[in-house]
Amino acid sequence: MIENEFKIMLTEEQYEKVLAMFEWDSTAMQVNHYYDTRELLLSGEHITVRVREKGGRCFLQIKLPNGADYSRVELEQELAGVPDALSAEVLNALAGGYAPFELPAAERLGALSTNRSVKRVQGAEIDLDRSDYFGKTDHELEIEFTDEEAARGIMERICCEAGIDRRGDVCTGKIHRFLEEYRANGGVK
Repeated sequence: MIENEFKIMLTEEQYEKVLAMFEWDSTAMQVNHYYDTRELLLSGEHITVRVREKGGRCFLQIKLPNGADYSRVELEQELAGVPDALSAEVLNALAGGYAPFELPAAERLGALSTNRSVKRVQGAEIDLDRSDYFGKTDHELEIEFTDEEAARGIMERICCEAGIDRRGDVCTGKIHRFLEEYRANGGVK
């Protein structure tokens, strides 16, 4: 599956404004368990490996670069639980021919918990996230889309109505924010 999304970071006040803008289709808790080598080889190559817990189920997910900053190949398979480590064989079997090299075994680095509100609209899905990891909380707006023009219009509307100034805004993904805190905490799980 190809994942196309725009994302921006929000202050808590902006998060509350966006939360009040919609009647959300669903709200759920999900936990992302991130995996990498001790040297962080995978994230250094813009590859995300995680096991996502949601609704009592666990899914191994691998995200790989797909050309544009907002586009990634996302591969997934269900697992019976959250392992402490993932073998190279398991990762390469899922990655198939999409990985730019043979993926190494990876160990669990820690978890990031997200309370996600979802609103589906024509051509896009609006995801409003409050995430907690290593004692830190942040807020993010993601718009996943099949129609880029519709997604850009939705983002502009939300930013205008919530008073969000996007000039100079660069949003790093959850994995990058997680890894920054992971390093700041001395790599403590």
